[in-house]
Amino acid sequence: MSDSENKGRSDSGESGNDEVSASTHFAFEHKIFAVKGAHFKLTHDSKEAALYVNLGEMIGAIPVRSICFEFGIDEDSSDANLLETISNSLKFVKEIYPNDSIPTELLDGTASWEILEIHKHIARGRITMQLVSWLAGSEEIITNSGELEAIANDPNTKDKVQSAFRDIAEKLGITKDDVVAKVDDIIRELSYIEALRDYYSKIKKIFTNVERLRVTYRRDRGMAEDLSRIHTLLEPVILKFDRTFDEVDAQTCEVLTILKNFDPTTDIVRKTRDDLHQRFMIWGDMVNGWKNIEPEESPAVERQLKATYRFLAQNFIQAQTWRLGNF
Repeated sequence: MSDSENKGRSDSGESGNDEVSASTHFAFEHKIFAVKGAHFKLTHDSKEAALYVNLGEMIGAIPVRSICFEFGIDEDSSDANLLETISNSLKFVKEIYPNDSIPTELLDGTASWEILEIHKHIARGRITMQLVSWLAGSEEIITNSGELEAIANDPNTKDKVQSAFRDIAEKLGITKDDVVAKVDDIIRELSYIEALRDYYSKIKKIFTNVERLRVTYRRDRGMAEDLSRIHTLLEPVILKFDRTFDEVDAQTCEVLTILKNFDPTTDIVRKTRDDLHQRFMIWGDMVNGWKNIEPEESPAVERQLKATYRFLAQNFIQAQTWRLGNF
């Protein structure tokens, strides 16, 4: 995930089945999977994993759950085992082609998407701040990248971090090298949270734009009602995202606690990473649609608001039934 967006599919093993393994790749054997363009993705309506294949001038979608029966694939075969992996894999990538690699989330728990160096720097700065403040006796968490950079560039920071490593090693009864290794590991895991936080800022900007537009269109009754509907659908989504980030921050705000409970904390961070990543996957078109739009009265804004309402109604509809109004 570069710029915190999923690449869309796992890396393809284009060299053929003879060079990939069914333990790490979708190395199918049945000829149905060799049909040109065959790939897996979720159906638009039911969000069910399906195999998409070209049928003349049409594209057919075959539910994964029925493929073994439809094509006589042995339920104990390698192909059947790989098909059982497809649905879980589509939580991490949008499309899967035969010979693509199985997402590493399912193999060893690591992330299958890419992050930027800036996210690694932010995570390191955050943990560095915790180490320094722990040494001073008042640990705190900072996520502002500017503040973290200033702390990291402080000439005294390096010495303070080394002192913190020694003190923590003594408290935990392990070597300083062990502490350094665990800190590096947790920084790597938190880098993905920072990448997701960065991407989330673009989603949150949509909410900010909607709030501003409610003021802009306050005298336009039709648009005001439509914006109210959008706001009502979007607000709980934003609150849920905020709560998720607050929870993972709370779980990782004390470096000594992290190191004492290293494996459980790593599991929590990875679970949160995967949950957020999956929830963000559907937002790509919406984020791009708002990317260059200023929150001011215009036909472009009104078109984007219509698209936003359709997106929210499709993915986040609440118990209330809203009339479409001007949409």
